[in-house]
Parts: sequence; structure tokens; C-alpha cells
Amino acid sequence: MVGQSAHTDGLGHRGLNNLLGLDVTTVIPELTMAPVAPALAPLLPLHEASMTAAHDKARTLATTFGTPRAA
Repeated sequence: MVGQSAHTDGLGHRGLNNLLGLDVTTVIPELTMAPVAPALAPLLPLHEASMTAAHDKARTLATTFGTPRAA
């Protein structure tokens, strides 16, 4: 999941965005409890795919760090 969620959409994002002009995007992997919750064991492959996708997205976003955002 890419975007902002209730727990990440706060002063930190607004401060970085408004004060420093940074475009802040949060990358949130799904099913993060699958490796430690036995009831979620069947979903482990989905968790692993989500983690891979989240890391790939974060790497892609990191290549744009420090570039001016669109006006």
C-alpha cells in the first residue's frame, strides 16, 4: 500500500511537506503480523510478496529524494 494512513498522516508529513517542500509518501506493507501469528501462517506468501513490493517501491522513491516537487 502506498499513501498515507491514519497513523502516518500527521505533523511529520505536513511539516516535511510544508516547511521543507518534500513530497512524503508512506509505503506500508500488508500482513506484517503473518510471520509471528500462527493463525496468519497461510497468508505468509502474500506477506512476503507485499514486503518485496514495498521495498521495491521504497527504492524507487529513494531515487527521487532531493528533487524538487512539482508545483
